[in-house]
Amino acid sequence: MKKLAAAIAILMILLFAIPLLLVRDRGEEPGKKEAPEEDLPIDVYMCDTDRIVTMNLEDYVLGVVAGEMPASFHPEALKAQALAARTYTMLRMRQFGGSGCSKHQGAEICSDSTHCQAYRDPASVKKDLDKLKDAVYGTAGEVIVYDNKLIDAVFHSTSGGKTENSEEIWSNRVPYLRSVVSQYEEHSPKFVARQEISIDNFVQCIKKLDPEVVINKKNIKNEIKVLERSEGGRITIIKIGNKTFKGMDVRNVLGLNSSNFSFDVTASTILFTVVGNGHGIGMSQYGADGMAKNGASYRDIVTHYYQGVAIVNIKDLTN
Repeated sequence: MKKLAAAIAILMILLFAIPLLLVRDRGEEPGKKEAPEEDLPIDVYMCDTDRIVTMNLEDYVLGVVAGEMPASFHPEALKAQALAARTYTMLRMRQFGGSGCSKHQGAEICSDSTHCQAYRDPASVKKDLDKLKDAVYGTAGEVIVYDNKLIDAVFHSTSGGKTENSEEIWSNRVPYLRSVVSQYEEHSPKFVARQEISIDNFVQCIKKLDPEVVINKKNIKNEIKVLERSEGGRITIIKIGNKTFKGMDVRNVLGLNSSNFSFDVTASTILFTVVGNGHGIGMSQYGADGMAKNGASYRDIVTHYYQGVAIVNIKDLTN
């Protein structure tokens, strides 16, 4: 019996222990599902509770990834989102020279997605929580820099096929926010969308932008003229009636998914065909997911959407 027990023990070692050692020798350790012991505190204004909460940076990033990107996305896309969210956050942290949240005094960042980043309680994700933890804790401390400085890692849902140069949509030219081709976005539900708006409602909305605008409703087709489009296809300047407007302002006031739109006029309505979703600058989230599904790593994704950048560890910036 003793000889049999010994033989079984040896067999168990051969079956389990040795393969495990070989895996570790190749560096293929399981992903990290626990937050790092050493972490940075951050003050977050939570809009739903109207209070500032101090939490660890990586736990905050976990909530941002849960709130900003579908957990069903490819793990490499989730990692790219973690790097973008972490870098965006750190740039605003006082510890790294940031000025904090301009909307909520005393906070470094807020959970208002229209101002900072969305945040979702990670516990609510349930079945995908481990997947999200792998993406965030597995890349803990990794950030994106340009010229050894943290970048403003902005992102959006769907570019529509090509991202935008920062200065064509916003005011400043940022060297790493360049227009790039964004493939594999067709699975986005807002890759192309159509929205119908009555002519009366359209005129009312445009008058919110400028009360002095004069629009001939009976000749509305000739009252709207696209004067300029960006490299990525979004309207930058549009003339409506006797006034000119920024395409982004028209998009916002009409509630369109993006400023990359065309239109058809009927007797009483305007049918808008809108390509993409969001401002189009920086990383396309659906593009990132598509790249990952086609074999790209999170590093490939990050360096594609943010041109000329490097990925480093937080410790390299704090030393």
